[in-house]
Amino acid sequence: MIYSRYVNHYFGMAMSDSRTEDLVLTILKDLQARMGRLDERMANLELRMTAQEQHLGTLVLSLPSIHDRVDALTRRLEHVERRLELRNAEP
Repeated sequence: MIYSRYVNHYFGMAMSDSRTEDLVLTILKDLQARMGRLDERMANLELRMTAQEQHLGTLVLSLPSIHDRVDALTRRLEHVERRLELRNAEP
């Protein structure tokens, strides 16, 4: 059996075919369980990524209105500053 040569070499001892098969089956089951956990984590990460993308999209859409409000406040502030300078210039 191919696996028995690998296991024999890896562990440095001779193993019977049934023990080798049991070991390989155990390793494969462990790998399958790990892959299942990785699949779950990947699905969770995909959901979180989608939520982040949606949040970012909302922020990008609201940027123009934020810029408009900042521009309006800047104009109002400039108007107030001009008025104050005029009052300071009067006797």
